[in-house]
Amino acid sequence: MPKGCRLCLNDEANPTVKIGRDGLCGVCAAYRRRFDPERLERERRFLSRLAKRGAKALVGFSGGKDSTATLIDARRLGFKVSAFTFDIGYYPAGVFARAARIAGRLGVPHARIDIRPYIRAVDRRCYRMMTDLYDRPETPALAAEFRKLYAEGRRHYTAKCRHALPFVRTCQLCRRVVIRAYYGEARRRGVGVVILGMNEWAGLARGSFGAIRKLKPHKDRPAVYVVHLPFLLQRRLRDTRRTLAAIGWKLPAGERLVESNANSCLLARAAEAKAKRLLGFHPDAARLSREITAGFMPREAARKALEKTHRSRRTVREVLERAGIIL
Repeated sequence: MPKGCRLCLNDEANPTVKIGRDGLCGVCAAYRRRFDPERLERERRFLSRLAKRGAKALVGFSGGKDSTATLIDARRLGFKVSAFTFDIGYYPAGVFARAARIAGRLGVPHARIDIRPYIRAVDRRCYRMMTDLYDRPETPALAAEFRKLYAEGRRHYTAKCRHALPFVRTCQLCRRVVIRAYYGEARRRGVGVVILGMNEWAGLARGSFGAIRKLKPHKDRPAVYVVHLPFLLQRRLRDTRRTLAAIGWKLPAGERLVESNANSCLLARAAEAKAKRLLGFHPDAARLSREITAGFMPREAARKALEKTHRSRRTVREVLERAGIIL
């Protein structure tokens, strides 16, 4: 059995994870050293000032537990909120219908935004390379390549990256597109704040973990602030449950309260089983582990989510062809 972190679900089956003498993975160890509640308080004051000035905010919205609770919290802070759901061609149709329905119940305007125009030529090349990778038959050699490419993908996490490589974890490639779309769609609508239901930090800067990321790709254009609101407010899963109970939100049939990304993304669903077999660990383990590290959810809830493998009727190639991303 690979050595595992005593706090989260990271273990040394993942080639990017090392467990220290204290029994912690590098992420948990860094978080313990560098978590600074005073930084979060400064960021809360900054966000409060924006809200008091009547600032508008776009709230990422799927109608799921996190985005619904976040939309409610953003409105409580005083922002003039609008909800949006990005469409990249491979999200289940039910996501858009649910998002529009719940936003309507809350009296919040909702927009479905196609972000495929933000896909660069290098991103399409990455999608094609990933498709070719997932088309190959499972062999020990491919397993070794999957692990190598997983580690390489972690070094190309930024949306600014222009390298072409086959990403094993589909979400890392999608992120390249989504980050640019946050900025572009906020600016197009004259909005300076994008609020997300991410239950982890936005980044590690100036020596501590923060909840707000500043996007300013152009020196002569205004910045857009992307806020991970649950982390900023230090929410817990029990807080989310209470918020949802107050509005009568119901868990969709067949779903768990905590799920892997394959639950709401057809591309992740098509890749999940093969990636899990070849890597020797779930491709979403690191993401859910960050939510444990941040204190949002108990370890057991995340462990149960990773035990589930979602069935896909389509291959990675079929999903991307139907989305019009590869030809």
